[in-house]
Formats: sequence, structure tokens, C-alpha cells
Amino acid sequence: MKKGTFENTSGFAQISLLILIFVFCALLCIILLRLQMPLTSGMREADILRITLIIQDLIIFILAPLLTQFLLWKESTKKALQLTVPYFPVLLWGLIAITSVSPLIDLLNTWNQGLHLPESMKGMEQWMISSEKAAEVTTNTLLNTDNWGGFIVNILIIAVMAGIGEELMFRGVLQKILINWTRSIHWGVLCAAIIFSAIHFQFFGFLPRMILGMVLGYLYVWSKSIWVPIAAHTLNNALTVTLTSSTFNKGDKLIETVSGTPNNLGYIIIGTAIFAFSMWRIWRFHQVQSALNK
Repeated sequence: MKKGTFENTSGFAQISLLILIFVFCALLCIILLRLQMPLTSGMREADILRITLIIQDLIIFILAPLLTQFLLWKESTKKALQLTVPYFPVLLWGLIAITSVSPLIDLLNTWNQGLHLPESMKGMEQWMISSEKAAEVTTNTLLNTDNWGGFIVNILIIAVMAGIGEELMFRGVLQKILINWTRSIHWGVLCAAIIFSAIHFQFFGFLPRMILGMVLGYLYVWSKSIWVPIAAHTLNNALTVTLTSSTFNKGDKLIETVSGTPNNLGYIIIGTAIFAFSMWRIWRFHQVQSALNK
């Protein structure tokens, strides 16, 4: 097929194509994981999880969006995905924004975890709780390390590779399709953020992850460079890995202190104010660039 074969198709057709390629890559990933099982026999569970994540990120979240954009848009990959070098102040404000919004995200996470479904949906709630606990066990197994080598590998996989892959998929391709389909930046960003959160299958963290997805979505639109949300996503995940108490299972006092700090109203207010100012600066950049390009 030629590049941009499906460029003039409907938004529904383009989403269907993305889903089809996603499923194909997921099946390919399953096949490769089964083939490598004899090679990983006897390895530690954490190392097997790391190999699984590497294969998953490369095939599902990097190969799939690259194939999709090739079939959807005739323009070069660099232009289609906005792989342009970002304006440095905008990149810096993006990193400040993703860091300063963390207290608010933590508060929303605490609130989200306290939600309960109606009694009539008790069975679904129990399934959601079981899924959440299973995900927590997997995460703790992956992060549980007492050496810097394991920590660095976790940063590369969970922060760098996930940041690149998920942003290519959800912002670079999915969000662009949705914006073009709905003819609205805001609806496109919101719908992509909902799908981004839902696909993680961690329901008691759905709202904060959706808000995070919206922040990354606007960073992409306003900065006009996918490297800004990639850098922000990578930093967010790196902080999560670093400040998770199971990261260094021998115990690190600084990490224990920071990760154990309760939600503080002062931190939330100050952080939210810095976040709002940072996003405003990026939005102003977008407005100026849009005016200059007219």
C-alpha cells in the first residue's frame, strides 16, 4: 500500500484501521512472547516482566502507530506526528506543568479509590478490585529492586519506552484522528484521554489518569511537537518509579519520606497555580505561533 492510502476516509474508518492494526500487533506480540518462553525459563519473574514490557512497547505502542500514520497521512512521518524539535522554553514549561500538577493528581487518585459502585453492580466492583490488586502485585514485582542496575532498567522501560510509545499511539495518532473527526480540539483531547485511561484497566485510578491524558493532549496541541508530551510523560513515570516505596526494597529514607507525605492543601494549591501558569505560557506560545502562520 502507498503512504496515505486511507487519508480521505471517514473518522470511523480511520479509527477502525487503528484498532485493526492494534489487534494485529497485539497478536504478533503474543506470538513472540510465546516463542521466547523457553529462553526465559529459569529467569526471575521481574526480568520476565521487563522483557514482556519491552516487546509490548516496541510492537504495540511504537510499531502500531507508525504503521497507522503511514497508511493514514501522505505527509512525512516527521510532519504527521510532529516530530519537530520543540522550542526549549515550551519544553521546560511542559516539564514544570507535569511536575506541579502531581499534588492535584494524587488528591484525585485518593478520591477515585474511595468510590463505590451501586449495590446492583457489586459483582462488577469485585472484579474491578481484583483487577486492581493483580495490577498492583505485578507493578510491585517489577519495581521491587535493591540495586541501581534494576532501577535504571525500570526507568528505561517504564518511563522512556512507555513515554515514547504511549504518546505516539494516543496523542500522535489517536488524538489526531479524533480531532479531525470531531472537528474539535477539546473533544479530541478528551476522548483520547478517556481511551488512554481506560486501556490501562486500573479503574480506581481512572479519573487522575484521564486528567493526566488531557494535560499531555494539550501539551501536544499547543507545543506543536510530540517531544513535549513524551518528555512530560517520561518525567511523570520516572518520578512514579523513583518515589514508589518498593523501588528500593532495602528502604531509602528520602523516598520513604516523600512517598509517605499525605495530601497537603497548601501543596495542592501552590502546585495547581504553578501548573495553570505553565499551561498558560504554553497556550500563549501556541496563540503567537498560530497568528504568525496566518
